[in-house]
Amino acid sequence: MPDRAEISQIAQKSAVAAAGLAVAGMLAATPALADPEDLDFGQKAEIPSPGGAIDYTVSTLEPSGHNDGVWYSDVTARAVSGSPTPNIADFNARAVNSSTYAVMKGDKPDGLPNQPLTAGSQTTGRIYFDVRGGTAPDSVVYRDAGGTDKVVWKD
Repeated sequence: MPDRAEISQIAQKSAVAAAGLAVAGMLAATPALADPEDLDFGQKAEIPSPGGAIDYTVSTLEPSGHNDGVWYSDVTARAVSGSPTPNIADFNARAVNSSTYAVMKGDKPDGLPNQPLTAGSQTTGRIYFDVRGGTAPDSVVYRDAGGTDKVVWKD
């Protein structure tokens, strides 16, 4: 029959093993935060949108040419399923120093339309970023409503 010291050691080892299993179980159950998808300009990314899904292709990121601190990207949105509406407000420009610039609000004559698309149809337009006084951006980022980066387009 084991004495008290042996029982105490067995109990300690059992408690340590149980704690280790509990921690391992919590880590396994915690979803990993996925890194955003990194793409080159011109590549497409399928992103779920209200009403369906859209393949976005961001082709460029460059200054407007008016020395006004405004930059733009040419974007194509193709409805993959349903009748989704492009989420223009979810696009941002980002600089190498992590400065992030939100898309400018308001309708632009050459802007990406903010209207529902029928499945299989596509539209192309520009999205504009106000970078006045900031570091020049080098990428376009699609962030979900929770602020999580989903896709990053860059050269």
